[in-house]
Amino acid sequence: MAQKTNPNILRPKVDLYKGSASWDEARFYYITSNTHRLIESCCLETNHYLDKLEVHRHLGLIYIEINLIHLHLRSQKQVFSRRHKENKKKVKPQSWTIVACRLHKAMRLIQRFSKTQKIKLKINRLKSYTRSVPQPARKQMTFYGKSFNKSRYDYARYGLQLMYLLLLKKASAASFARFLKQNIRSRQRRKRHYQFLGYIKKALKSLERYKKIQGLKIQIKGRFTHKAKGRSQCWKHQIGSMPLSNLDKNIHAEYTQTQTAYGSVGVKVWVCS
Repeated sequence: MAQKTNPNILRPKVDLYKGSASWDEARFYYITSNTHRLIESCCLETNHYLDKLEVHRHLGLIYIEINLIHLHLRSQKQVFSRRHKENKKKVKPQSWTIVACRLHKAMRLIQRFSKTQKIKLKINRLKSYTRSVPQPARKQMTFYGKSFNKSRYDYARYGLQLMYLLLLKKASAASFARFLKQNIRSRQRRKRHYQFLGYIKKALKSLERYKKIQGLKIQIKGRFTHKAKGRSQCWKHQIGSMPLSNLDKNIHAEYTQTQTAYGSVGVKVWVCS
């Protein structure tokens, strides 16, 4: 009996390389994969998410274009004076200054292992605020954003903005998969998995009326709960339709893996635009 083929195998994958002059296959994979890892590592432990990356090459020049999503915790109306900013003693670890310094160092490393004369980096940064989310959806998620729940649901404001951008076709499945991976990875008390999954389900339900995509599907499978004998669990949630059997549909799939104290967990996200 023949095994059924995964429909995502036959779909065209996203190509990071867009160049006129071609590299050989081994060098192409080495440069593009390491470039993607370096730029993605610059956004770790920050509220910046890498949404898209393209590498253009012509002779001795490498042109890299990236799209970043910057999620803000505070409101857009809250403006500080320049004197207040200059007198700040500490730079926040999630600020844009930290990400910009990391990107500057990453460009030197890319130039070193690619052995090119010149590298240009273009950054398209999309800023998002909590007030950009519609008010009816914010009212339904008010409990998670209260001050007394700040330590337990510290991902509430960022996650609501990211899911709203995802449903408006302004964010990719890769950025949302990284958000899921980031919050499932730790087993601290303030990040219990059943609370996090309940938050995801309620937030998507409140934002479903504003979606401009055809469907979204999430699957989390692995050992992320305290079940007996470490048995794995499978959690699924879907909004809209997800025609995986139709090859003419534009479906972007993202697979990633993370670790918990109980074992490995696989995260899959499908977005049909």
